[in-house]
Amino acid sequence: MKNYEKYQQLFLKNISKRLAGWHKQDAIEEKDIYQLLHTIKGTAASIGLDDLSNEAESMMGSIRPEATDPWDEEAWSELFQPILLNFDFGDGDLIDHGFSSSASQPLQEQPTILILEDDLDFLHYFRENMESYGYNVLMATTEERALTLFYDEKPDLFIIDYYLQGKNGLHIVGEIGTQANSILTPIIVISADHSKELARRVYETTAIDFIPKPIDFEMMNAIIRNRLLHVYSLKKQITTDKLTKTYNRTYLYELLDRKKKSYKRKPEPFCLAILDLDDFKQVNDTYGHVVGDQVLRNLSEVLHTKTRPEDVVVRYGGEEFIVVMPNIHKELAQVRLQEVLGHFKQVTHASDNDSFTLSFTTGIAEMNADIKKMEDLIVQADTALYQGKRSGKGVVVNYEDGLELNEILQMEKLVHISIVDDDQTIREMLQDRLSELSFYDSNARVETYEDGESFLEETHTTKYKHVVLLDGILPGKDGLDVLDDLREKDQDAIVIMLTGRQQGDDIIRALDLGADDYMTKPFSMDELVARIRRIVRRHKGGRKG
Repeated sequence: MKNYEKYQQLFLKNISKRLAGWHKQDAIEEKDIYQLLHTIKGTAASIGLDDLSNEAESMMGSIRPEATDPWDEEAWSELFQPILLNFDFGDGDLIDHGFSSSASQPLQEQPTILILEDDLDFLHYFRENMESYGYNVLMATTEERALTLFYDEKPDLFIIDYYLQGKNGLHIVGEIGTQANSILTPIIVISADHSKELARRVYETTAIDFIPKPIDFEMMNAIIRNRLLHVYSLKKQITTDKLTKTYNRTYLYELLDRKKKSYKRKPEPFCLAILDLDDFKQVNDTYGHVVGDQVLRNLSEVLHTKTRPEDVVVRYGGEEFIVVMPNIHKELAQVRLQEVLGHFKQVTHASDNDSFTLSFTTGIAEMNADIKKMEDLIVQADTALYQGKRSGKGVVVNYEDGLELNEILQMEKLVHISIVDDDQTIREMLQDRLSELSFYDSNARVETYEDGESFLEETHTTKYKHVVLLDGILPGKDGLDVLDDLREKDQDAIVIMLTGRQQGDDIIRALDLGADDYMTKPFSMDELVARIRRIVRRHKGGRKG
């Protein structure tokens, strides 16, 4: 069998890469699934992986060899689950999408398990066994220490022993269960008590599993891998941008929080780059938003295929993307992104009767010990991006100490206020008062709209800071529907709902859809002005032209 070891590793790695490539596609044709299973069946049997060959053969029975029906990721992932759970794919590309990096965390070397257990002998035995499967194990012997680790380290999975000095584990599950569910952290309870009564009580809580001692660690590993696979699937739906299939801001902030903690423990270099499409407003104005959306998908595809596997691509908002690049200094990051820019400039974008090419401008910042908040790293990359825009666009610029936006650029930082209200009196009153507001030494630019349709027809994503005062009840499109449509294309706009609705459900829905604040009519003009000033002041960053 040892003679086959090298070929087995190579074969499993190739399968891993094949499946990793499927993750980037909207759908896979059924005949392609059959072809891969056919390959696995034949090759695996030839290199000593008989169980894998048999598993593939059993799966082939339900797949049609010539069918072209599309299978989405959820469907084919479920089909391949027995293979993913029962065979070791090593450190191949699939790991970035599944197990060793906890699925939704492709930059972590291994998923983290937190265990609360006051038996030191078992604790060390548990750590030794689970580390052999590739997990990072955090240990706590007291509730206080466990909760500190849970909130600070955000483990991928929490294991709690039922019998603890002074308190049973189910009390702790009750204390953190809601929080654990909200961040999709599975909880497993273990115990030397094998009784059905205890198992029933465990499953009546938010814990996801009950495993009796003595622990069968091979089974424990399979259960954990299974749970993390499902967590990954859920998190991917939550953290993926629907249009470009990249990660979204929700994932970015989780990732940067982890990167900050990791850098504090071990200061390995990493860079953050902000990319902004050049002249994208002109594309939408000339060819329409359908073509504009395709341009965004084209850029996403280039970023996925031309960056390194360990780089993480995020749609930051509108036509902006962020690339988080681990284990690299800014000089090499600049070279790599210049190569990506070169590839993208060769892409031809098509409309009905025309074709065109585009470029993007990039600003890069490298993490260092002086950066205390990850928002500061984004601001540094943002500053370098502005410098690139000023120097002619289509360039990649590194942030350097002392690089600041010049006075002319500061003057370009205009705050735009859009008033969307069907009441002409309200529109005129707000326009007169808000036009007097000054930000960055310039008066705010105020525009009014009598309905949501006219507001949505215009392109707003080029405005530096954009405040939208949105009436909750409008003719035609309702204010909440306008908000929903706006957030599909623009995550950066500051939205304040102006509504006469007193129902809590409407306010909750507005906040869930992405409203930053709300005021009920009748409202105080002075209070509205104060809120606008406050929310603009705390709003990070802005857009580029």
